[in-house]
Amino acid sequence: MKKFCDLAITVFLDLHSAAIAAYSLAHFVHYTLDLSRSALREQALICAKLIDGLVTIELLASTRHTK
Repeated sequence: MKKFCDLAITVFLDLHSAAIAAYSLAHFVHYTLDLSRSALREQALICAKLIDGLVTIELLASTRHTK
């Protein structure tokens, strides 16, 4: 149970730090490079799904080897 709690906390903190970094980068790009919000939104959704898939694969691979 302790291992699950550690994993849940790690994933929670990783996702929040990624969200803060994404928001900061989007703010910077929107106001500095004058890209539209709709263009940023589409790219952000694609990147989020890609990162989600990679994290899921890594998580499943790491739990599979520990058993």
